[in-house]
Amino acid sequence: VHGHNLGTLSFLGGSGEGRAPFRLEQQQLMLTCSFQIAQAIEQQLTTERLRKVSAADAQNLQDISLLYRISQLLHSTQATDDLMHLILSLLVHPQGGAFQRAMLFMVNERSNNLQGILGVTRETAGLLLPEGLPVESQQLLISPDAMNAQQQTEFSRQIMQLRLPLDDSHSCMARVVREQKAILIERPLLPGDKFSQRIRLRDHACIPLIARQQVLCVLAIDNFGTQEKITDQRLRFLELFAAQASIALDNAQLVHNIESAHQSLRETQERLLQREKMATIGEMSASVAHELRNPLVSVGGFARRLCKKLQPDSSEFQYATIIHEETERLEKMLNKILSFSRQNDLAPTTFSLSRVLEQALLIEGEKLSKAGITLVTEMADNLPPLQGDPDQIEQVLINLISNARQATLQGGQLTLRLTEAHLRGEKAVRIEIQDTGEGIPPEMLRNIFTPFFTTRKQGTGLGLSICHRIIEHHQGELKAANHQNGAIFSIILPLRLKQKPITNRD
Repeated sequence: VHGHNLGTLSFLGGSGEGRAPFRLEQQQLMLTCSFQIAQAIEQQLTTERLRKVSAADAQNLQDISLLYRISQLLHSTQATDDLMHLILSLLVHPQGGAFQRAMLFMVNERSNNLQGILGVTRETAGLLLPEGLPVESQQLLISPDAMNAQQQTEFSRQIMQLRLPLDDSHSCMARVVREQKAILIERPLLPGDKFSQRIRLRDHACIPLIARQQVLCVLAIDNFGTQEKITDQRLRFLELFAAQASIALDNAQLVHNIESAHQSLRETQERLLQREKMATIGEMSASVAHELRNPLVSVGGFARRLCKKLQPDSSEFQYATIIHEETERLEKMLNKILSFSRQNDLAPTTFSLSRVLEQALLIEGEKLSKAGITLVTEMADNLPPLQGDPDQIEQVLINLISNARQATLQGGQLTLRLTEAHLRGEKAVRIEIQDTGEGIPPEMLRNIFTPFFTTRKQGTGLGLSICHRIIEHHQGELKAANHQNGAIFSIILPLRLKQKPITNRD
């Protein structure tokens, strides 16, 4: 047929019993039969080829339609976590890729390995897509509970525990990253392959997710339940799927980076505005100090003199007392403003933190007793000495103890702890001041160290800001948090200050 031999047709026999040669008309009949048989075979082969081409075209059309719908779904979310769950769920869902299992591994260049992120099976895909793929007009809603349920499955936990070295020459996953192309692995379960042994991986496909010529993740897909082979056509589908997933994942990461950059710029802008505000306050307070201090001292002094000369039960005595108290309050406020705006150079010495705390309690102890607050101290033995300014640390402790006293209800408890700790890998000391008050409103926690932010009617909002600045100058950390029965302030101070001249203090 068409110049090609399909086979040979042999006629045995002849004319009559004597096996005489075939007659001419017999030979013509044989040629005609051969021609007809060849035509029939050719027609059958052509029909079979057409059927295969039609089936392939139909499958290709179905895959293209499915990939178009999948692409719409992948680009419907810009959250990276949501997208990872969606990618794997679409691969194994019966209305999607219809594979049995899908695994996602992210490239970690710092640790030079592939880190398991998530594993989804045919059963767990229904958690994210319980009603199948949504129609085009329907919005896809990804439930956080569904994502959490997928992560908590035994299979997914196994995947998340895997770390596959990128420099392993025998690893198929590492080979995908190196060559940046999909591969199809057909093999039995190898005894020495820990990755395959752990998740019972046999025939499977590995596909890279590539964005801007860099592998972001690697997908591993298999048909664990049915052991159905992954054909070249299915591998081509996976490659096209991976191309769409790569674009969506890269876009999600770009959006995340933009949002992070925007947040960072906004925080930087707030810090610059705050610094400008503080600079303005510093300039203003320097001039206000000379203008207000002398008049306030005079007013307060005259008010005290009047109190001594007036009868205690007279209205004039009450007015003079109010003047005296208010001038004292204004003086304290002015001192706090000056203390905050003043740039104090730290002259560190070596001192005992326990002794500083004892000095602070001598000042605040009587006030705690009058307020009905029980003081509990928990101090570790043999705490090493610190480097810093003991007067400033004492100021911080007095301020925090005073705040805890004012926040604690009558009959409460104040606990002070001194323990050893570590800060940025170096030895340090931790101070905890814990009260049984009402705690700090969660929405205000992030702002309590902001200057002029206060929750009290009579407060200036500078006390905690001054404490925070002092601890920063001592290269330490000051944090606030709530616990079950109140608030707790935690100070961590390094034992040694860096690049500071140190003198001993008795």
